[in-house]
Amino acid sequence: MIALVRTELTKAVRRTRTYVIWLGLVALPLLIVVAIHARGNRRRRGEGEGLFRLAQQSGLLVPAAVLTVTSGFLLVVVAGTFAGDSVAGDAAWGNLRYLLMRPVPRGRLLVAKAFVAGVLIWVCTILVALAGLIGGVVLFGSHAVTVPTFVSGVFGGFRLSETALVVRVALSTAYVAFGLTALLAMGTLFSTLTDSAAGAVGATIGVYVASEILDGIPQLGELRYGFPTHYLDAWQSMFTQNHYSSDMVTGVIVQLVYFFVFGAVAIVWFRRQDIRS
Repeated sequence: MIALVRTELTKAVRRTRTYVIWLGLVALPLLIVVAIHARGNRRRRGEGEGLFRLAQQSGLLVPAAVLTVTSGFLLVVVAGTFAGDSVAGDAAWGNLRYLLMRPVPRGRLLVAKAFVAGVLIWVCTILVALAGLIGGVVLFGSHAVTVPTFVSGVFGGFRLSETALVVRVALSTAYVAFGLTALLAMGTLFSTLTDSAAGAVGATIGVYVASEILDGIPQLGELRYGFPTHYLDAWQSMFTQNHYSSDMVTGVIVQLVYFFVFGAVAIVWFRRQDIRS
């Protein structure tokens, strides 16, 4: 299994597409940091933009601001690309039959491909946070942050030390990366259903976009709590409210449910599928 994962990982990392994605995920946060610095103290509205205002106090908070921008769509596209291409990519190139000729069970091959896609998703998320952290520290320094609050008509605030900021940035990065677990499982399943990598990637991203749209409809009530995107922003309360939300735990559970359900279906289908590509 280790040798199989190593082979798949080496093949995925050596692709030009992977380097282009990594370069873009490093360049974009740096551009965002430069834009924050250039705008100075210009006021904005909204929670995400509130993080951008706070980021001017300390570069340690910049990764959180960058994650609010990239986690909603860019990282979804990147994760959908890696997951959707895991099997369908080989099928599109006509290599899948030759891979299955090796004395390796289909289920094990699929698990290895999904694991490699998951590793790449985590690497991409960490790259975004690290790029934002390095650029932020260079331009804004590494200082404690005072977060203003307005509760029941009373102005207040709380202070986040340098250590607290580093710990919460690490937690938020891990939470955002883990929040793409459902997408990984669905993308792997879609990748086994078609020989078109573009079709699998498009279907994976489309499901998440549809989930975001439906999650924004209050009339759906508690049904929204089961959508894979409902709890993706639960980590932001660590910075805006000095509070570790219980929604983060719920979000992890929801991701695990999608992972096991769609992962199991993908393995069963791939084992029984008639491979002609």
